[in-house]
Amino acid sequence: MFIVIFLILGILILVVQTTFLQLVPGWLGQPDILFLLIVYIACQKEILAGAVSILLLGLLLDVFSGVFLGLYPVIYLLIFVFIKGISRKVAINEFAYQVPLAVISYLLVSIFMFIFSYSLAPDSPPQWAWGTIILQLLMLAVIGAPVFGVFDIIMDFYRSTSAAGRFLGSKSSNRFK
Repeated sequence: MFIVIFLILGILILVVQTTFLQLVPGWLGQPDILFLLIVYIACQKEILAGAVSILLLGLLLDVFSGVFLGLYPVIYLLIFVFIKGISRKVAINEFAYQVPLAVISYLLVSIFMFIFSYSLAPDSPPQWAWGTIILQLLMLAVIGAPVFGVFDIIMDFYRSTSAAGRFLGSKSSNRFK
């Protein structure tokens, strides 16, 4: 059920990101909240549910803005593997590690996107703009903590038994209650 919650949340974030956040001036930067959701899923969820959620969100992003079909799911799954590999050595589930990890992961995604785009279409090389990338990294660092806090609130609300029962319409497992 977490996959459905993350998919609905991802769709809402993607709609807001592609409509309202496009009105933000370019010099201020445009936050990539969907990427923060992907990092949150990689930090918080187990491998199977996280990988399926990230694959679906990557396919959804491909449908909205993908140039090469399948590029976002592959890159996001590579970032998922990277975060899960680091989480075996460091306790990333703590809130303080998630924002720096999101910034480092976004830099890796930018590098992978440039390499894959250049290798798939060498006739029209993509532009590498340090100013834009640094602005995006700063934007992720600034909005990362509040956005992760909102995701934690949403997941805590979902985990509570009354909220899970209300959303799913499920009955209590204790029939003697």
